[in-house]
Amino acid sequence: MTGAGTGLLFSPWLWLVMPLIVSIDAVIPIVPGDELVMAAGAVADGDIRYILLVLLTAGAGAFIGDQAAYAVGRARLRRGGDAVLGPRRQKAMDLARGALAKGGMSALVAARFLPGGRTAVNMLAGRLGYPRPQFRAATLVGATVSVSYAITIGTVAGHIVQDSPLFVALGGMALGASVPLIVGVPARVVRGLRRRRHATEATVEA
Repeated sequence: MTGAGTGLLFSPWLWLVMPLIVSIDAVIPIVPGDELVMAAGAVADGDIRYILLVLLTAGAGAFIGDQAAYAVGRARLRRGGDAVLGPRRQKAMDLARGALAKGGMSALVAARFLPGGRTAVNMLAGRLGYPRPQFRAATLVGATVSVSYAITIGTVAGHIVQDSPLFVALGGMALGASVPLIVGVPARVVRGLRRRRHATEATVEA
């Protein structure tokens, strides 16, 4: 984040830019919507009014973006076909399909914390004709949870890195980016232990 980007966090323009960036991030994941929310949380310095404004504007942007992603999925459904996806997007779409089939509304919330999962599962929900009222309810909860999570990560970084607004913002983004990786390590360990246990049981039975 540049000095101009840091200055935005203290500008009235933030309340217009924030929902716009976060909503676009729901459809185009490379847009740094979550990072902007984390950076805002990092420089909040305990200002409850500022934090509430971030929660309100970013939450509204996240919710609107989710509906846009759903609409894109519905449009593809009406066209009767899908565009060819790259390997990474196809993998994310396959994971989202399985999660949505098993978890329903809870999957719509949980998928937001997977890389690319939010966009994939929201578009897939539209593509599969997932009921719109249930989708809106799930994304309302999901938007609130994910934005609160990003603000919390940024606030933690703000207490750790206090040298300057730039370092605080960068610290919030770095910490937020590392959390999914850290959380994923125990999951991979558990999956490995389960595979070993099943292999051992199969050997004993044989």
